[in-house]
Amino acid sequence: MQNEKGLTLPEVLVAMVVLSLGLLALAKMQITATQVNAASGRLTQGTAIAQDKVEQLMALPYDDAKLDDQTPVGEVTTYTETRPAQGYTITWRVDQDTATSVKTINLQVTWSDLGRQKTFSLAFFKERV
Repeated sequence: MQNEKGLTLPEVLVAMVVLSLGLLALAKMQITATQVNAASGRLTQGTAIAQDKVEQLMALPYDDAKLDDQTPVGEVTTYTETRPAQGYTITWRVDQDTATSVKTINLQVTWSDLGRQKTFSLAFFKERV
């Protein structure tokens, strides 16, 4: 019986431990990949919302009330829209340079991601034509 070959119980147990550790690592990687994918989707949606709002604001006439900067010097008027989709909030501020007839519109989209507030910012210019 000394020439019989096979696996002993300790060898089988070590192999099971190594296999279990590998499977646990794969499960953790899958959870992390799912979380990153969800965060990426929220960022993509926030970017699309910002782009949509930029297109809406750029289509407005130069003198539209939504592009008005009637605040006294040193104060800032902020416009806010809350979208029902996933709690996104759109905020924009208009700064007007009267010398060049150019308005700078600073737009931000904010949302909550796993309890933390995330923001996507975009600035663009609108000139009188």
